Amino acid sequence: MSVRSTLRSLVYRLLRHPNSEVTMTARCMSGDGCTWELDATTDLEAGGVAIMAHTAETGHGIFTRKVEDVAVVVLDNPQEQERRAAANRLELATSSEAHREAAEETEHARAGHL
Repeated sequence: MSVRSTLRSLVYRLLRHPNSEVTMTARCMSGDGCTWELDATTDLEAGGVAIMAHTAETGHGIFTRKVEDVAVVVLDNPQEQERRAAANRLELATSSEAHREAAEETEHARAGHL
């Protein structure tokens, strides 16, 4: 599943990060003080079965349910996505080099004052 949007004349897509898993938690909302909760699980089907089992045991039928994943926004145009990734890599490399040079200058300044 993806969501598409056009912002600033570029088309973006919202996707689940390929290294993430979907997790689900749930909590009983019966209103009679029930404290039943479903611990985070990546097995969404088993989580649903656990919720239904709680209902079968108690008659409680209202739950909060939270399904989470890690999202990533990408450009719909692969060439533009790669161009921006290359620019980000260059910026990070330049920033790291500048940081290293500043640290060396600080060390040289300290050594001169000892």
